[in-house]
Amino acid sequence: MLLFTAFVAYRVFFVYTVRTGSCEPPPELEDRPLARAVPPIEVMSWNIEGHAALLDGDHVGEIGKGIVGARPAIAGLQEVHRGTWQSRFRDQIGELTGITGMDGFFGRSYHAVRGEYGNAVLSSYPVERVIIHPLPSVGEPRTVLEARIMVEGQEIAFFVTHLVTWGQVNAATRNEQLECLASHLRSTAVPWILVGDLNAPPSADEIENFVASAGARDAGPAEATHRLTGRRLDYIFTDAGWETARPRTLEGGSDHLAAVTTLHRPGEGSRNGQGE
Repeated sequence: MLLFTAFVAYRVFFVYTVRTGSCEPPPELEDRPLARAVPPIEVMSWNIEGHAALLDGDHVGEIGKGIVGARPAIAGLQEVHRGTWQSRFRDQIGELTGITGMDGFFGRSYHAVRGEYGNAVLSSYPVERVIIHPLPSVGEPRTVLEARIMVEGQEIAFFVTHLVTWGQVNAATRNEQLECLASHLRSTAVPWILVGDLNAPPSADEIENFVASAGARDAGPAEATHRLTGRRLDYIFTDAGWETARPRTLEGGSDHLAAVTTLHRPGEGSRNGQGE
C-alpha cells in the first residue's frame, strides 16, 4: 500500500500537468505546392506497451520481430521508454533501431525519474527533421511527433501521437487534443499521415469531430485493436490525396494490435490537390 501511494504521489506531483489550451500550430495555409506521386509504402501504427519490459526482459525483442515481419516503410510507435525503471533503464527506440535496421527518432512526452517516455518513428526513408509539439493535457503530458520524411523525392509529414486515456472522463481533454491536431494538419503544406493510439472508438464524438475538422481519411483497419476492451483505439489517418490498400491488424507482444496499411499517392495535376 505504501509503494502504491508513493507511486501515485510521484505521478501527481512530478508527472501530471494542466496544459489546457496550449496549441500553437503555424498559420493555416491557403495554397499548397503540387505533390508528386508516391509509390506504395507500408505504414504501421503500434502502441508497443513499453512498460511490459519490466516483467518481460525480451519484450522489446518480440516487438522488433513483429515490426521486421510486417516490413513497414514507416512505423509510428507509442508508449516508448528510454531509460525508465519500467524499461529496466534501457533505450527501447535504440534497441528497435538495431533490430529493424531502420532509422529511429524519439519524441519525449515527459521525464520519468531518470528516463523519458513518449512516441517514436522508425523509417526506411530519409528523415529530414523531427519536431515535437506539445498537446493540451490534463494529467499525463501528451505530445505529437512530426517527422518530415523524403519518399522518392516527395516530402511527407508523418505525425505520431498518443492521446489521454480514461474514456469519457477525459473526453473533453481528448477533444481539445484532437482540435489541436486538426489545426496542425490543416497547416501542413505537404502530404500528411497521422498515426496513433487515440484512446477512443470511431463512434466517439471527438473522433467524428476531428475527421470533419481535419478533412481526414480513415486509412486503417476497421477491427478492434485493443485486446482488453475489444475496441478500436488505434488509427492511420491521411489527407484525401492518398489511396489505401490492405488495411489490417497484426498480432504481437503488446496489449494493442499493430495497425498496418498500404498507402500510395498519384501525382497531382494542379494546385491544392485538384486533378486536371
